[in-house]
Amino acid sequence: MWSFEIYNDWKEIWSETFLMKWNHIYKSSPFSHVFFHPAVARIWIDTYMPLRKITPIFVWGRYKDIEVFLPLVLWKKNWKQVFMKSIVSVGYSDYDYHDPLFSKMISDDEKEAFWVDLFESLKIYHADEVCLEGIRSDIISSDPNWIKGEICPCLNLSDMSDDSDLLSFLNTKLRGDIRRQIRRLNEIAELKFKEYNSIGEVPVELFEEFLKVHTLRWPHAYKAPLFHKNLIGLCGINGPVHFSTLSVGDVVVAWHLGFEDDSTYYYYMPAGNPEYQKYSPVKIHLYYLICRAIKKGLVKYDHLRGDETYKSGWADGSIYVNSLRQFNSSLSTNMKRSLLKFRSVIS
Repeated sequence: MWSFEIYNDWKEIWSETFLMKWNHIYKSSPFSHVFFHPAVARIWIDTYMPLRKITPIFVWGRYKDIEVFLPLVLWKKNWKQVFMKSIVSVGYSDYDYHDPLFSKMISDDEKEAFWVDLFESLKIYHADEVCLEGIRSDIISSDPNWIKGEICPCLNLSDMSDDSDLLSFLNTKLRGDIRRQIRRLNEIAELKFKEYNSIGEVPVELFEEFLKVHTLRWPHAYKAPLFHKNLIGLCGINGPVHFSTLSVGDVVVAWHLGFEDDSTYYYYMPAGNPEYQKYSPVKIHLYYLICRAIKKGLVKYDHLRGDETYKSGWADGSIYVNSLRQFNSSLSTNMKRSLLKFRSVIS
């Protein structure tokens, strides 16, 4: 049986002692991912603290010689969501993965027990729901209530040494299109790939144009005020946040905000200049980003969640993310859920 110690005080969580412990399990866990990097997680928390009523439920667990860390928050929603109280992972819908950080590989029995014991321990908060999303398939239990979600394609870079290896991997049509579009763009003006080593190097107007173009492409994607600007504050050549552009002469034709950590590059937020759409600038930028990852000796290029058609041509593997949602059986929770269903019907 897993035992849990839960932290509910932000001051204690941001203490040097706690952060050292967090950093240690983050760096040593075989299930580690950049979204639970302490600095990346804190960006999300600091952004949403003024916007949402969230309190920490940071879970440290132990079973024999295995430790586990899972940062959660209790989100007290507003009247529009009938004051539902939800327990969700730090990062929620803004981040792709929310796998718990186990200190070592675990057996199927240990995995099964963890999820049962975790949900049991969270009952003390009397939340209306516990909603855990972005859990990759290799870490979920056999509970039939897990719902299979989006596919996450990825590319193994360990056997690639330069751009010629990447081009050899790509199919004939994609390889030819990349060469053709690079040639066409260079005929307009010099094609330039640029990385930014700090937020001070990122012009305000360039960043604002990036968000504007991304919103035009994905108009329904919620962007919390200052969230992406705060992420850019962590940018650097070696991560954990990486920001780059592709330009033709002085005109930016593509942007990308991503992550790099522990030999993995995460393809998070691309955008392309619509005036250059016929030149496939996002595709060419992706090519430059993967070439960069190969040159740096990274071993994995993670395309993250989504089954966009273009990703399949740049991937040789994949995994699915899953979600598990449990509702309180109380009368008040049932009433709230009924109200939400009624509102969705009449809206």
